Amino acid sequence: MDDEDKDQLNQAIICLLTEMVKADYVELYIEKLVLNEHLTKRLNLSRAKANKYLAHANISAQVSVSLKPQTQIINRFLNRRDKHALMVQLWQIASADGEIHLLETQTFYQAGEQLGFNKSQLDRICHPENVIN
Repeated sequence: MDDEDKDQLNQAIICLLTEMVKADYVELYIEKLVLNEHLTKRLNLSRAKANKYLAHANISAQVSVSLKPQTQIINRFLNRRDKHALMVQLWQIASADGEIHLLETQTFYQAGEQLGFNKSQLDRICHPENVIN
């Protein structure tokens, strides 16, 4: 993957994660904290680079009507395991405040479906305690 592809993928991931932060129209500190941790630890971005992506993601989220642009890019570059890890991150953001809003649930399932997961696979991400090994 070249630098341009990596930049496009990072922007798509950050836009998707930002959509989750904004899904319930209430941006809580804890959700932003989980998002920032993902950017610096998982994506290994500097604070300056993360802020650049976040600025773009915040603008995109204001005019976004679909998750398709982000999920198409993510599908192009990530394998199944990495997409699963991304879905776990989305759920961690949604559940960070201890409450799951209906719009967060809808955003999660919509993104998951577009990334190739079925409902039972997504349910296992949401409720790992119910998984039988």
